[in-house]
Amino acid sequence: MDPLNLCYNDLMETFLQDKKIKFSLFLLIIIIGLFTLASFVNEVKKGENEGTNSQTNTITVSGTGEVLAVSDIASLYINLNKEGKTTKEAQDLLNVEITNTLKYLKDQKIADKDIKSEYGGLNPKYSYEQQIACLSYPCPTRDPKITGYTATQSITVKVRAVDSASDIRTGLAAIGVTDISGPTFSIDNEDTVKDAARSLAITNAKEKAKVLAKELGVKLGHVVSFSENSGGGYPMYAAKEMMSNQALDSRAPAPVLPKGENKITSNVNIVYEIK
Repeated sequence: MDPLNLCYNDLMETFLQDKKIKFSLFLLIIIIGLFTLASFVNEVKKGENEGTNSQTNTITVSGTGEVLAVSDIASLYINLNKEGKTTKEAQDLLNVEITNTLKYLKDQKIADKDIKSEYGGLNPKYSYEQQIACLSYPCPTRDPKITGYTATQSITVKVRAVDSASDIRTGLAAIGVTDISGPTFSIDNEDTVKDAARSLAITNAKEKAKVLAKELGVKLGHVVSFSENSGGGYPMYAAKEMMSNQALDSRAPAPVLPKGENKITSNVNIVYEIK
């Protein structure tokens, strides 16, 4: 073959290969450019949508609802403690007192579901004796010595016949149970009362929103957000003489304690969109 023709063919082949490479690079640059442009357009649209949402006009109103409910549960908190030289002795003495207490409560028609064990324990009692004479201050103590054990059990009792709570406490004192707290009065199904208070608060807020929208000459749209701050409940006692927490004389008739009313409060905030 003619050397000139061979050289010419080699040059043409090299040229065509370079052309293919350049064309491929050109296509790759175009593809990257289109992808970058699409991403930029999406970010711009996203920013415009966010800006639109942040500029939505709204009205915020608050509402309050209150419900008064008579207490229907009286709670007594009983602490039983017995001491003994050994763990067995302390626990046996406590078991006797627990049995007597539960029997008395059962005799008073207190259901098992209304008697709840809160805490029980068995702990050693220590004595810390100081040395008779010492050359330093404070005077060092000897190793603690176990002198006995204390067995404890706490019980919470719900009294549904609330007017008999004082009689039950007096009866417990008569059988030797002296560490009693209460009665405290509450509402057994408080969630129902809270729901009623919330409903009143929402109605109050809606009425405020309608009045405000009318005064501003706008229309209310969808609810954007809602929040509630439950104020809980607190007792409102009747104007009667309150009984002290001192132990009652079992020989004296137990007075009927005023159970009063519980005020349940709900505060809500509603944000409306303005059309």
